[in-house]
Amino acid sequence: MATTAFDSAQSRPAEQVDYRRLLWVAPLAAVVVAVVNAIIFALADAAGLFPDDVLLTNGQPMGLGPVVSVSIIGVVGAVLVYALIGRFSRRPIRLFTIVAAVVLVLSFASPLSIPGAGAGYIAALELLHITTAAIAVVLLTRLARKA
Repeated sequence: MATTAFDSAQSRPAEQVDYRRLLWVAPLAAVVVAVVNAIIFALADAAGLFPDDVLLTNGQPMGLGPVVSVSIIGVVGAVLVYALIGRFSRRPIRLFTIVAAVVLVLSFASPLSIPGAGAGYIAALELLHITTAAIAVVLLTRLARKA
């Protein structure tokens, strides 16, 4: 009897989130994202991409604190979504990757709303968004999945 692509796809085990691994992967992802984004911020700030006269909604200029805290919040959100999708989806890795890509694209709008932000400022913030998403997706989907 010939095996079809459909048959072989059904015989593969469903993707599953390993919640035990998630307990250490989540903080690892948060730390890696915070450190990488802090480095990117420091380089961009040294290059003059974050001028002090461009203020955030809290009336303060962009600084290391907001970069690190928002990066960690982004990872926490990704972990919660990943865990939730893992609970209810047969293909959580695939679905999470799609959801993360959509959220990343939607996140590109927020830097555009900062009054007075120049192209370099916006590009640096977009790079921080991309870095956060890429690191979170790679670490969560590769290290926190059942083998």
